[in-house]
Amino acid sequence: MLKDLGVMAAPALFLFLLMGILTVTGLVSAPIYYSVSLYVFLLLAYHFTRGDSAFLFSVFGKRYTKMLFVVEYMLLSIPFLCIFLYRGELCGVVLVPLSSVLVSIIPCGGYSLRLPTFPFLASGSYEYHRAGRLTMLLLLPLMAGGAIGVYVGNRNLVVVACMIAVSVFSMLLMREWHVEYLFNYRSAARFLKLKLLYALRNVCVIFLPFIVCLIIVDSCLPQLLLAASYYLCASLLLFQVEMLCVVSGGTNSGDDILQVIAFMVLNAIFFVSLIVPQAMPFSIIASGVLAFQAYSIVRKYKL
Repeated sequence: MLKDLGVMAAPALFLFLLMGILTVTGLVSAPIYYSVSLYVFLLLAYHFTRGDSAFLFSVFGKRYTKMLFVVEYMLLSIPFLCIFLYRGELCGVVLVPLSSVLVSIIPCGGYSLRLPTFPFLASGSYEYHRAGRLTMLLLLPLMAGGAIGVYVGNRNLVVVACMIAVSVFSMLLMREWHVEYLFNYRSAARFLKLKLLYALRNVCVIFLPFIVCLIIVDSCLPQLLLAASYYLCASLLLFQVEMLCVVSGGTNSGDDILQVIAFMVLNAIFFVSLIVPQAMPFSIIASGVLAFQAYSIVRKYKL
């Protein structure tokens, strides 16, 4: 995922660092079974999706491969062991190594978490499928965070989870743009029409759990308007990013810094428009300007 992000990996790494700090802070104060459950879940996810199991079994044999798994998983458990030792939880110190041994015995490999992803997206939205595959493992905990916010009645937590989800997803829509891509469209007007239509449709599918969380966290008219504003602002942001790829020539055109600045400005407009509904016209204007520039570029190829 970091390779696909390119120069935009810096804000993604900052986001992951922030999430890591919050996770460690939460684990230090959370009940012990939360920490053990999280470790077992992460270990099983890693164990079932490892792609080196066939190679290791063919080189080292079954017995020594299982031993390698045990050693590797014990190394991965060191952060959890440090947390349990810091808290003086001897039960966790015993359960985590035991889990490492038991998981290493289970047959592994052969599973993929990349497909299928969002099977209900509109046909032709390959860029949304790609971004969905790369962000799925991040969208799931964000969805869980939104659900927790609904459960505890924390409206701000739900809003923050919704904003992060759209911002991270929009990063993965930044990609290299090729002229051959336009051969799938009859005209420049149809190109813009379908891009806007896909954004409206796909946001409704991808971010539907977040929209639902916004609606039910506080059942009142202003909250319904916030959910509608979130849907519209997210659709416009993804449409703007797609137009930015056309205008700037993609992510390998030599103007990476300018593209990052433009991307950050578009995200800032999204945040402001969501928090202050009166700023919504700025998002609409930005969409119109980028759409006009993209239309002018596409027209050069006589579409």
